Formats: sequence, C-alpha cells, structure tokens
Amino acid sequence: MFDLMIIGGGPAGYVAAERAGHKGLKVLLFEKKAMGGVCLNEGCIPTKTMLYSAKTYENALHGDKYGVFADNVRFDYGKIVGRKNKVVRKLVLGVESKMKANHVTVVEGEAKIRDRSTDGIEVGCNEESYYGANLLICTGSEASVPPIPGLIEAGDIVVTNR
Repeated sequence: MFDLMIIGGGPAGYVAAERAGHKGLKVLLFEKKAMGGVCLNEGCIPTKTMLYSAKTYENALHGDKYGVFADNVRFDYGKIVGRKNKVVRKLVLGVESKMKANHVTVVEGEAKIRDRSTDGIEVGCNEESYYGANLLICTGSEASVPPIPGLIEAGDIVVTNR
C-alpha cells in the first residue's frame, strides 16, 4: 500500500513524487512513455535546444553587423539533433536519479484507475494492481501541430517533435 500514487511523470508528477518521497512518504509514480513527460522529451526542452542552434547559426550568418565575420557558415542537422538528444537524455537521467534518491517506485506503462474501496484506491498498470491511500493525477498534455494554413501540406519542410 502506497501513501501516494501519481499518474504522470512530467514536471508536475515528478516534482510531487520527489517532494513526497523526500518527506518519507511511500510513493509510486506511473509514466506511460518517458520520464519527464512531453515537456522534457518532445516539447519545451527539445524545441528550445534546437532553437538555440538555429539562433546561433543565424547570429553567425549576420555577425558582420556586429563586427564579427565568419566565412562558410553552415549547419549540420544531424549534429543539431544529436545535441538535442544528448541534452534531453541528460535531463531524463537527472529526473530518474531524483526518483531513486527519494525512494520513489516508478512503473512504466499506462495507468488506469480501477476502484476505490476500504483498501484504498486501486490503479491498474501492465496487468498488475496497485493500491494507495491517495492519488494525484498529473497527466499533462500532448504536443500538437497548430492550425496554420499550409503547414501540414509542407511535409518534410516543417520539423515537428515527431
């Protein structure tokens, strides 16, 4: 029996798990994809990391207006993606480390609330049942392509999180 079960390993879920574990609660965290959620793995962090590369490239192209000259400025998309992946992986490992340090049990899989009884709240995941006194739902969000005319038709020209 867990003191607290949390569905969702994004920023809200993992911070709640870390703090509850730090205070001595027996915590179980469910994450269906990757620790850190959409923000860390597909949204905020990867986007900002790749945007930084794009801004660096643009600054190098137009550095002459600041008295900085660079010949043959180019970019390597593979290295940009590689750097993004490295940044994301480092941050995911950091979150996983915090879960371990605070004795949080992590279960990878899609959690489903099954029942509430005198035994507590029952959550199912991977054909197993888990019981807890409290449940925190931190299911977060999913990235989407904004409804900009022509964006979907642009195909390979537009880079998304997928």
